[in-house]
Amino acid sequence: VTKLWHFENNDRIQIDKVKAGDICAFAGLTEVTIGDTVVDQNDARPLPPIQVEEPTVAMEFSVNKSPFAAQLKESTKVTAVQIKARLEKECLTNLALRFEPGSTSESFKVKGRGTLQLGILMENMRREGFEFMVSAPEVLLREDPETGKNLEPYEDVAVDVPTEYQGVIMEEMQKKGGVMKGMETGAVENSLILSFEIPTRCTIGMPGKFMQRTSGTAVMTSQFSHWGEFDGTTIKLRDKGSITTGATGKATFYSILNFQQRGKFFVEPAEEVYAGQVIGLHNKDTDLAVNITKEKAVSNVRAASSSFTVALPPKIQMSIDDWLGHMDTDEVLEVTPGPLRLAKKKEIKGLK
Repeated sequence: VTKLWHFENNDRIQIDKVKAGDICAFAGLTEVTIGDTVVDQNDARPLPPIQVEEPTVAMEFSVNKSPFAAQLKESTKVTAVQIKARLEKECLTNLALRFEPGSTSESFKVKGRGTLQLGILMENMRREGFEFMVSAPEVLLREDPETGKNLEPYEDVAVDVPTEYQGVIMEEMQKKGGVMKGMETGAVENSLILSFEIPTRCTIGMPGKFMQRTSGTAVMTSQFSHWGEFDGTTIKLRDKGSITTGATGKATFYSILNFQQRGKFFVEPAEEVYAGQVIGLHNKDTDLAVNITKEKAVSNVRAASSSFTVALPPKIQMSIDDWLGHMDTDEVLEVTPGPLRLAKKKEIKGLK
């Protein structure tokens, strides 16, 4: 140890020694990680290491392979080497995060405690100039050493919601396989706190769904409960299909207007799109491919309706958390310092 500091108010002051109970900072040791104990060589009694819960969710981070890859001047870190170095740096301070080689030489399987933790990492990386693609979140299973059966993580979920939306929350939880454990009066008048036990895989995208169906009034919190037996059932996380574009170019007002009856859109006129990109949410549970770049045919005849102005609904704004809760297993999210784009995995060359 070469230097010692202690803290007074907001200042750090260098000192010569510290005593038991002092909060201090020091310099001079290398290769120190969280959980290590600095001990006397003649009386080595380290403290027990910090116990961190096992990861429950994984996503694959890979080099961006889309047709629009590395086109932004803000995208300064786009290679697998740079992505790996950033993940290694993150793991030094984020003890609940782990990563390992992915399905290709340019991908990495990143494991964390939930989509919120991984979403924060992705947002930080894009602000630092990283550009990459991520797969849909998947829940990690483990094997019971006694029975050999697969186990999955379960969450204790509490939803604070106005009484008028009680039925909405219970309906959504029932769809996802949640079991109600209790109900109590909330701190605010005419509100309830509903408690559920539900598999972690069924909570992906749930906070956003609750916000939509309760006009932003529901507040959901969750924490890890236990590992329970995996029954193998498939629970549909999304009840709507995707609208994709079959051509690369600029989305046109004419095309978006024509397809308004088919669903809602994530893009607006003049926005650049590429073949295979998910540009909207279909009204039905099937996927729909359209040509969103088609221009209106030009003629010399003036239409009777040409004097009328038509306004398009605004595009759906999606954050990283929104995309992680929305995307399906056959889709990948393109993360850049600028736009976020969802695409069908099979349409992106070089992805498995």
